[in-house]
Amino acid sequence: ITITDGAVASAVAARCPTKAKEFATLHGIDKSYGCYHDVINSPEVDVVYIATTADHHFEWAKQSLLAGKPTVVEKPMTLRLADTNELIDLARQNNTFLMEGMWTRCFPAMHKLRQIIAAGELGRIVYCQGDFGWKFPTNNLDDRIWYKESGGVTLDIGMYCAQIGRVAFPNAQLKDVRATGTVKNGVDYSVMATVRYQQEDEAEDGLLQFAVTGAANTEERLVIQGTKGRAILDAPFHVPERLRVSKDQGRGETEEMVYDYPLPNDPFEVWNNPGSIGFYHQINEVGKALKEGRNECDSYTWNDSLEVALIVNEIVDQVRGEGK
Repeated sequence: ITITDGAVASAVAARCPTKAKEFATLHGIDKSYGCYHDVINSPEVDVVYIATTADHHFEWAKQSLLAGKPTVVEKPMTLRLADTNELIDLARQNNTFLMEGMWTRCFPAMHKLRQIIAAGELGRIVYCQGDFGWKFPTNNLDDRIWYKESGGVTLDIGMYCAQIGRVAFPNAQLKDVRATGTVKNGVDYSVMATVRYQQEDEAEDGLLQFAVTGAANTEERLVIQGTKGRAILDAPFHVPERLRVSKDQGRGETEEMVYDYPLPNDPFEVWNNPGSIGFYHQINEVGKALKEGRNECDSYTWNDSLEVALIVNEIVDQVRGEGK
């Protein structure tokens, strides 16, 4: 937040007042609260970021919207498509900003990729493939990743891959979702998924295929293949700094262009996850949308959230159903 265009962290809340105070002191935040209601109702807070465990996202996002506060919800927005729909309907009725925190969509490399696809530089998109995996803490079954309702690999990182469908096939209709995988400790552990899209005025369906796993740290690269060439977001694609575009010049011959978007100098040395300084892109976009009086962020709209929620729900149901 300290390197963004005018945003300030003005308050933080946690269930434990001591932890909230410690966090505020560490990061130079003026106020801390031991109750989420207090930060939601604070007149000094312009935007609320809901970063509880996923099983509490719906409850507190709803409270924030009912209080008329512009709200950003850590992904997944909710655990169920119906709940995501309810929050979006509430934001629409109350004329209040709401965004699911898909920060990946706010990176310059992602904006460039969408421009290239929209301009037809890759031709008709045939398929896209991606992967994302990190080793779950198998020695700590109390970790949030093993929560039966909100844990598992799909609800943790599956949306990073699932959201690529609306990037690659922006005008297509979701056709079906097919997934298989393994279950560990009652939650989905490794998943292979294929999503089909009915492309407008095209005889062939577009395909999104991806793997997510809690068993290994994967390469995490994304490839989008078109009839005229391909685009690759180098690892880690969820915090993309390099986009490579290869245009076919004939079989086995390509012309490659490389677009680099390095992250800014990082004033903070220790992060829970690599590349977290990249959140500043999302913070800037939220601020811009609010200044312009918009209730959605163009980079990740309500329709994006709804489609990804549907895909994620389908994958979880199919894979956990197999594991019974």
